[in-house]
Amino acid sequence: MLRFYIEVARTAFRRQLIYRWANLAGLLTNAFFGSVFSYVIIALYHARPVVAGYNVNDTLRYTWLIQAMIMVVMPFGWLDLFLTIRSGEVVADMSKPCDFYWYWFSREIGRDVYYFLFRCLPTYACGMLFFGIGLPAGWHSWLAYSLALPLGAMIGIAYRFLYNVIAFWIVEVRAVATLALVIALFFTGSYVPLPFFPSGLRTFASWLPFDGLMNLPVELLMGKLTGESVLFEIGRQVLWLIVLTLFVRAVTARAGRRVISQGG
Repeated sequence: MLRFYIEVARTAFRRQLIYRWANLAGLLTNAFFGSVFSYVIIALYHARPVVAGYNVNDTLRYTWLIQAMIMVVMPFGWLDLFLTIRSGEVVADMSKPCDFYWYWFSREIGRDVYYFLFRCLPTYACGMLFFGIGLPAGWHSWLAYSLALPLGAMIGIAYRFLYNVIAFWIVEVRAVATLALVIALFFTGSYVPLPFFPSGLRTFASWLPFDGLMNLPVELLMGKLTGESVLFEIGRQVLWLIVLTLFVRAVTARAGRRVISQGG
Protein backbone atom coordinates (compact mmCIF):
# COMPACT_ATOMS: atom_id res chain seq x y z
CA MET A 1 0.00 0.00 0.00
CA LEU A 2 2.89 2.36 0.71
CA ARG A 3 4.09 1.84 -2.85
CA PHE A 4 0.67 2.94 -4.09
CA TYR A 5 0.86 6.24 -2.20
CA ILE A 6 4.40 6.81 -3.47
CA GLU A 7 3.15 6.31 -7.03
CA VAL A 8 0.30 8.75 -6.40
CA ALA A 9 2.83 11.34 -5.24
CA ARG A 10 5.04 10.70 -8.29
CA THR A 11 2.06 11.06 -10.62
CA ALA A 12 1.08 14.37 -8.98
CA PHE A 13 4.68 15.59 -9.37
CA ARG A 14 4.74 14.69 -13.06
CA ARG A 15 1.35 16.31 -13.60
CA GLN A 16 2.66 19.61 -12.28
CA LEU A 17 5.49 19.52 -14.82
CA ILE A 18 2.91 20.18 -17.52
CA TYR A 19 2.10 23.64 -16.17
CA ARG A 20 5.45 25.26 -16.94
CA TRP A 21 4.08 28.66 -17.97
CA ALA A 22 1.76 28.83 -14.95
CA ASN A 23 4.73 28.13 -12.69
CA LEU A 24 6.79 30.79 -14.45
CA ALA A 25 3.99 33.32 -13.95
CA GLY A 26 3.79 32.37 -10.28
CA LEU A 27 7.57 32.68 -9.92
CA LEU A 28 7.48 36.17 -11.39
CA THR A 29 4.65 37.06 -8.98
CA ASN A 30 6.65 35.86 -5.98
CA ALA A 31 9.71 37.78 -7.19
CA PHE A 32 7.62 40.93 -7.70
CA PHE A 33 6.04 40.89 -4.25
CA GLY A 34 9.33 39.92 -2.66
CA SER A 35 10.92 42.96 -4.28
CA VAL A 36 8.10 45.29 -3.22
CA PHE A 37 8.29 44.09 0.39
CA SER A 38 12.07 44.37 0.29
CA TYR A 39 12.08 48.03 -0.72
CA VAL A 40 9.54 48.80 2.02
CA ILE A 41 11.77 47.01 4.54
CA ILE A 42 14.86 48.88 3.40
CA ALA A 43 13.01 52.19 3.76
CA LEU A 44 11.79 51.28 7.26
CA TYR A 45 15.27 50.31 8.41
CA HIS A 46 16.53 53.80 7.69
CA ALA A 47 14.75 54.77 10.92
CA ARG A 48 16.04 51.89 13.09
CA PRO A 49 19.06 49.67 12.41
CA VAL A 50 17.73 46.70 14.43
CA VAL A 51 14.19 45.56 15.20
CA ALA A 52 13.48 42.60 17.51
CA GLY A 53 17.01 41.35 16.96
CA TYR A 54 16.69 41.52 13.17
CA ASN A 55 18.84 43.82 11.04
CA VAL A 56 17.88 44.75 7.50
CA ASN A 57 19.63 41.74 5.94
CA ASP A 58 17.91 39.36 8.38
CA THR A 59 14.50 40.81 7.55
CA LEU A 60 15.14 40.70 3.80
CA ARG A 61 16.20 37.08 4.12
CA TYR A 62 13.10 36.31 6.21
CA THR A 63 10.86 37.94 3.60
CA TRP A 64 12.35 36.05 0.67
CA LEU A 65 12.25 32.74 2.50
CA ILE A 66 8.56 33.27 3.23
CA GLN A 67 7.91 34.16 -0.42
CA ALA A 68 9.84 31.09 -1.51
CA MET A 69 7.91 28.73 0.78
CA ILE A 70 4.35 29.96 0.26
CA MET A 71 3.46 27.60 -2.58
CA VAL A 72 5.11 24.68 -0.82
CA VAL A 73 3.22 25.13 2.44
CA MET A 74 0.09 27.16 1.70
CA PRO A 75 -0.68 27.38 -2.05
CA PHE A 76 -3.07 30.13 -3.06
CA GLY A 77 -6.52 29.14 -4.25
CA TRP A 78 -6.25 25.44 -3.42
CA LEU A 79 -9.82 24.23 -3.88
CA ASP A 80 -9.13 20.91 -5.61
CA LEU A 81 -10.99 18.80 -3.07
CA PHE A 82 -13.92 21.22 -2.93
CA LEU A 83 -14.34 21.03 -6.71
CA THR A 84 -14.53 17.23 -6.63
CA ILE A 85 -17.11 17.39 -3.85
CA ARG A 86 -19.25 19.89 -5.74
CA SER A 87 -19.09 17.92 -8.99
CA GLY A 88 -19.64 14.55 -7.34
CA GLU A 89 -16.28 13.17 -8.47
CA VAL A 90 -15.37 12.70 -4.83
CA VAL A 91 -17.51 9.55 -4.80
CA ALA A 92 -14.99 7.89 -7.14
CA ASP A 93 -12.12 8.92 -4.87
CA MET A 94 -13.87 7.61 -1.78
CA SER A 95 -14.56 4.33 -3.58
CA LYS A 96 -10.90 3.69 -4.31
CA PRO A 97 -9.35 0.75 -2.42
CA CYS A 98 -7.21 3.09 -0.32
CA ASP A 99 -7.56 5.58 2.49
CA PHE A 100 -9.26 8.75 1.21
CA TYR A 101 -7.18 11.17 3.27
CA TRP A 102 -3.83 9.52 2.59
CA TYR A 103 -4.66 9.44 -1.11
CA TRP A 104 -5.08 13.21 -1.16
CA PHE A 105 -2.14 13.64 1.21
CA SER A 106 0.10 11.75 -1.21
CA ARG A 107 -1.09 13.90 -4.11
CA GLU A 108 -0.22 17.04 -2.22
CA ILE A 109 3.18 15.72 -1.16
CA GLY A 110 4.00 15.26 -4.84
CA ARG A 111 2.91 18.81 -5.59
CA ASP A 112 4.88 20.16 -2.65
CA VAL A 113 8.07 18.52 -3.88
CA TYR A 114 7.49 20.08 -7.29
CA TYR A 115 6.94 23.53 -5.81
CA PHE A 116 10.02 23.19 -3.64
CA LEU A 117 12.23 22.47 -6.64
CA PHE A 118 10.66 24.78 -9.21
CA ARG A 119 9.24 27.63 -7.12
CA CYS A 120 10.92 27.74 -3.71
CA LEU A 121 14.55 27.49 -4.84
CA PRO A 122 14.22 29.85 -7.86
CA THR A 123 12.33 32.44 -5.79
CA TYR A 124 15.02 32.58 -3.14
CA ALA A 125 17.66 32.70 -5.89
CA CYS A 126 15.93 35.86 -7.16
CA GLY A 127 16.27 37.39 -3.70
CA MET A 128 19.96 36.53 -3.67
CA LEU A 129 20.41 38.04 -7.12
CA PHE A 130 18.42 41.24 -6.54
CA PHE A 131 19.31 42.03 -2.92
CA GLY A 132 22.43 40.01 -2.12
CA ILE A 133 20.87 38.27 0.88
CA GLY A 134 23.11 35.21 0.59
CA LEU A 135 22.55 31.82 2.19
CA PRO A 136 22.27 31.06 5.92
CA ALA A 137 25.36 29.30 7.25
CA GLY A 138 25.74 26.45 9.71
CA TRP A 139 24.85 22.79 9.20
CA HIS A 140 22.82 22.75 12.43
CA SER A 141 20.45 25.32 10.93
CA TRP A 142 20.12 23.40 7.70
CA LEU A 143 19.45 20.15 9.57
CA ALA A 144 16.71 21.76 11.67
CA TYR A 145 15.22 23.34 8.54
CA SER A 146 15.22 19.99 6.73
CA LEU A 147 13.04 18.64 9.53
CA ALA A 148 10.79 21.66 10.03
CA LEU A 149 9.93 22.37 6.38
CA PRO A 150 8.45 18.91 5.60
CA LEU A 151 6.52 19.03 8.88
CA GLY A 152 5.22 22.49 7.99
CA ALA A 153 4.19 21.27 4.54
CA MET A 154 2.29 18.34 6.08
CA ILE A 155 0.50 20.65 8.52
CA GLY A 156 -0.41 22.83 5.55
CA ILE A 157 -1.92 19.83 3.75
CA ALA A 158 -4.07 18.96 6.77
CA TYR A 159 -5.18 22.58 7.17
CA ARG A 160 -6.26 23.15 3.58
CA PHE A 161 -7.87 19.71 3.45
CA LEU A 162 -9.92 20.75 6.46
CA TYR A 163 -11.37 23.92 4.96
CA ASN A 164 -12.09 22.08 1.69
CA VAL A 165 -13.91 19.17 3.31
CA ILE A 166 -16.44 21.65 4.74
CA ALA A 167 -17.99 21.47 1.26
CA PHE A 168 -19.72 18.28 2.38
CA TRP A 169 -21.95 20.50 4.53
CA ILE A 170 -22.17 23.82 2.68
CA VAL A 171 -22.65 24.58 -1.01
CA GLU A 172 -19.95 27.21 -1.49
CA VAL A 173 -16.69 27.27 0.47
CA ARG A 174 -14.72 29.92 -1.42
CA ALA A 175 -15.40 32.56 1.23
CA VAL A 176 -14.39 30.15 4.00
CA ALA A 177 -11.24 29.19 2.07
CA THR A 178 -10.29 32.84 1.53
CA LEU A 179 -10.75 33.63 5.22
CA ALA A 180 -8.78 30.52 6.22
CA LEU A 181 -5.94 31.50 3.88
CA VAL A 182 -5.79 35.11 5.14
CA ILE A 183 -5.70 33.94 8.77
CA ALA A 184 -2.97 31.42 8.00
CA LEU A 185 -0.82 33.91 6.08
CA PHE A 186 -1.12 36.49 8.86
CA PHE A 187 -0.05 34.06 11.58
CA THR A 188 2.75 32.54 9.49
CA GLY A 189 4.52 35.87 9.13
CA SER A 190 3.72 36.39 5.47
CA TYR A 191 2.38 39.91 5.97
CA VAL A 192 4.47 40.99 8.97
CA PRO A 193 7.34 38.89 10.37
CA LEU A 194 6.17 37.19 13.55
CA PRO A 195 9.19 38.40 15.57
CA PHE A 196 7.85 41.96 15.01
CA PHE A 197 4.51 41.19 16.69
CA PRO A 198 3.83 42.68 20.14
CA SER A 199 4.99 40.27 22.83
CA GLY A 200 1.50 39.13 23.84
CA LEU A 201 0.38 38.51 20.28
CA ARG A 202 3.70 36.85 19.46
CA THR A 203 3.27 34.40 22.35
CA PHE A 204 -0.28 33.65 21.27
CA ALA A 205 0.80 33.10 17.66
CA SER A 206 3.61 30.77 18.69
CA TRP A 207 1.08 28.32 20.14
CA LEU A 208 -1.03 28.22 16.98
CA PRO A 209 -0.37 25.60 14.29
CA PHE A 210 0.37 28.37 11.78
CA ASP A 211 3.70 29.20 13.41
CA GLY A 212 5.02 25.84 12.26
CA LEU A 213 4.00 26.39 8.66
CA MET A 214 6.62 28.94 7.62
CA ASN A 215 7.84 31.11 10.49
CA LEU A 216 9.44 28.27 12.43
CA PRO A 217 11.35 26.80 9.46
CA VAL A 218 12.58 30.29 8.57
CA GLU A 219 13.75 31.12 12.09
CA LEU A 220 15.50 27.76 12.33
CA LEU A 221 17.29 28.24 9.03
CA MET A 222 18.37 31.74 10.04
CA GLY A 223 19.76 30.43 13.33
CA LYS A 224 17.42 32.51 15.48
CA LEU A 225 16.56 29.46 17.58
CA THR A 226 19.23 27.33 19.18
CA GLY A 227 19.73 24.61 21.78
CA GLU A 228 16.76 23.10 23.55
CA SER A 229 14.34 25.61 21.99
CA VAL A 230 14.88 23.90 18.62
CA LEU A 231 13.73 20.53 19.99
CA PHE A 232 10.83 22.15 21.81
CA GLU A 233 9.57 23.98 18.72
CA ILE A 234 9.89 20.95 16.44
CA GLY A 235 8.14 18.87 19.10
CA ARG A 236 5.28 21.38 19.16
CA GLN A 237 5.16 21.20 15.37
CA VAL A 238 4.89 17.40 15.48
CA LEU A 239 2.13 17.65 18.09
CA TRP A 240 0.09 20.00 15.90
CA LEU A 241 0.57 17.70 12.92
CA ILE A 242 -0.79 14.75 14.88
CA VAL A 243 -3.73 16.73 16.29
CA LEU A 244 -4.73 18.21 12.93
CA THR A 245 -4.36 14.89 11.12
CA LEU A 246 -6.55 13.05 13.65
CA PHE A 247 -9.14 15.84 13.55
CA VAL A 248 -9.23 15.94 9.74
CA ARG A 249 -9.57 12.17 9.54
CA ALA A 250 -12.45 12.27 12.05
CA VAL A 251 -14.23 14.98 10.03
CA THR A 252 -13.60 13.07 6.80
CA ALA A 253 -15.01 9.87 8.28
CA ARG A 254 -18.16 11.71 9.28
CA ALA A 255 -18.40 13.25 5.83
CA GLY A 256 -18.05 9.78 4.30
CA ARG A 257 -21.01 8.52 6.30
CA ARG A 258 -22.99 11.52 5.08
CA VAL A 259 -22.27 10.66 1.47
CA ILE A 260 -23.27 7.02 1.98
CA SER A 261 -26.48 8.03 3.76
CA GLN A 262 -27.45 10.03 0.67
CA GLY A 263 -26.83 7.07 -1.58
CA GLY A 264 -23.50 8.34 -2.96
